Amino acid sequence: MQSIRLEDNWVLRLEPGEEIIASLKRFCREQGITAGWVSGIGALSRATLSYFVREEGVYRHHDLNGDHELTSLVGNISLLEGEPFPHLHATLSGPDFAVRGGHLTEGVIGATGELLVSPLGGVLQRRLFSDRGLRLLDLS
Repeated sequence: MQSIRLEDNWVLRLEPGEEIIASLKRFCREQGITAGWVSGIGALSRATLSYFVREEGVYRHHDLNGDHELTSLVGNISLLEGEPFPHLHATLSGPDFAVRGGHLTEGVIGATGELLVSPLGGVLQRRLFSDRGLRLLDLS
C-alpha cells in the first residue's frame, strides 16, 4: 500500500493481492484514525458481498471470483472493542457488466485500489445492539 496525506485526507493505493478491510484496519491503527469516512474505486480479483436478513438475524454471503471492477466503495471507520472497524458497502461489475452490491466482507485487489480516507475528529464507537443483532454506531 502507498499513501499520501492531502490536507486532512489520505489517498491510498492498494496493490494486487492486498485485502481491503485488513489494509484499512492496519492503516487506521498506524495513523491513529478512530473515526472517518471511506470511498474508493478499483479492480478486485475476489470479493465476498453480504446482506443482512433481519428476520433471521444473520448475513447471507455471495462470493465473486475473477476480475471485477470496483465501481463504488463507501463506508465509515469506527472502533469496535478498541480496534478500527471499516464498515464498507461496494458495487462491483463483472465481464457481463451486471452490477452486484452489498456489504463488503472481503475484497482482494486485482489491478489496483484507489481509496480516500477522510478522518473525523474524535472517536466513533460501535457496539452490539441485541434487539437488532447488529453492531451499530453508538451515538449516545
